Amino acid sequence: MTALALYLDVNESTVSKWNSNIEEPAIKSLDDIGEVFEIDNSELLHANNRVKTGLAEALQLKYKELLKAEVPKKIESTNSKGNKIMVNNPEFVKALQDFVVEYKKNKK
Repeated sequence: MTALALYLDVNESTVSKWNSNIEEPAIKSLDDIGEVFEIDNSELLHANNRVKTGLAEALQLKYKELLKAEVPKKIESTNSKGNKIMVNNPEFVKALQDFVVEYKKNKK
C-alpha cells in the first residue's frame, strides 16, 4: 500500500517486506499501522481497541487525489556522500499525515 508507506515516511519496499514477513516494522511504526487500519494492535504488539471509520480507504483516496494534483511522491535529494537519491517528498508525507489528523477530528 503506497499511501501507507508515504504516510509512515518509509519506502514502499519496506511495507512490502512487512507484508512478506521478511522484516518487521519498528515499534514506533506498529501503532501508526494499527491506527491507519483501525485494528487492535493484538496482532501487531499489544491491544489497543479501535473503531473502524474507513480511514485506510480514505487515506488511499487522499493519496490518489495528491497524485492527480501532480504532487510528486518522490523528490531528488543528496545523501551524506553527495550522491543524488530519490526520497519521499516531505510535502506529500505531511499532506497525508495532516489528512489523518483532520479525518480523526471529524470522525469523533
